[in-house]
Amino acid sequence: MKQTTAPTLIQLDYEELVRIRDRVKANEPSLMPAYSALLHEADSYLQKTPASVVNKGNIPPSGDKHDFFAIGKYAWRNPDTPDGMPFIRRDGYTNPAAASDEYDLGPYFNMRIRVNTLTLAYFYSGSSAYAAKAAELLRVWFLNPETRMNPNFKYAASLPGVNDGMAIGIIEGVQLIGLLDSVKLLAQSISWSEADNEALQQWFAAYCDWLLESPAGKEEYRATDNHGSWYTAQVAAFSIYSGNLERARQMMERAKWQIDVQFTPDGGLHRELKRNRALFYSLYGLSAFVSLARCGDVLGVDLWRYRTEDGRGIELGFQFLAPYLAEETPWAWQNIDNEINGLAVQLTRRAEKVYSSPRLIEVSEHLTALRPPKDWSFWLMTIPS
Repeated sequence: MKQTTAPTLIQLDYEELVRIRDRVKANEPSLMPAYSALLHEADSYLQKTPASVVNKGNIPPSGDKHDFFAIGKYAWRNPDTPDGMPFIRRDGYTNPAAASDEYDLGPYFNMRIRVNTLTLAYFYSGSSAYAAKAAELLRVWFLNPETRMNPNFKYAASLPGVNDGMAIGIIEGVQLIGLLDSVKLLAQSISWSEADNEALQQWFAAYCDWLLESPAGKEEYRATDNHGSWYTAQVAAFSIYSGNLERARQMMERAKWQIDVQFTPDGGLHRELKRNRALFYSLYGLSAFVSLARCGDVLGVDLWRYRTEDGRGIELGFQFLAPYLAEETPWAWQNIDNEINGLAVQLTRRAEKVYSSPRLIEVSEHLTALRPPKDWSFWLMTIPS
């Protein structure tokens, strides 16, 4: 496709990536371990068979293998019945079976990871082999008639014996926001054609229609936790990509409503603080608002600094988490995780620049120091102030 203009990214910053690439080309020692690790991982994917929804072991309730089908990550066999039915939900505890080849969740996750890794390897190295493989993976999952996924998540988050799928399964579409950043970088190569891009835009337009019109989508629209804000972020990001800017602008107003219903007066996300992984879900919930704010940047709407009448907003959310992320104050809510999720450093690095905040710079420096030198997903995707 050989796109020549700077792409509009949502979860990444193109100018930052270019600066990192310049440093990589200059063989900056601090980045070489991460760059080598990136290429090593990308090389391991070059011979992998592309994943497809039609290859799963189980058939969706629709009978159409092109439909995405997965049990919920927290869905488990019932220990009190001989056949394990009906399944039960154990919040915060992931069932390894959810990621097996019997369902689509694991192959879907791997597809996203591989496309993102290969694309970044192409961007930094210039090797067309990485771009060609990333494009192949995308075509098999989304575009080829024999292997493509239907644009819906109707049968995601199934709880066998209880339901065929739940509205909360729409959360799996969140991964596609970052995937589209990779697609936009891939458009700089000859491996991703204009026809490929137009076909993928049509897929995302159809997915947005399903989000807005289906009973599951309407249920997630009303959600007042991270599911509601991530729903809004999906519609906004995918509408921008598929060219429906008016629909994306409507989501900006919904984002303001989500800020109003989710944040506490001191900046916490009250629904996430009730989870047994309260720190992770606080970060995850805040990241939805960061993605929405990035969409707002594209549309000329400043969600970063939007405040409710009593002062609640995204900036206050970062101030709330700062002492906990800096590990100055013990986390006061339930947390079954063993460490701070790596998502934290990406968020604080983004926020420190927006708010010109010395406090957030301190936090991101602390979090950055926790990451190993080979962790390319941190060293090669954002840079500190």
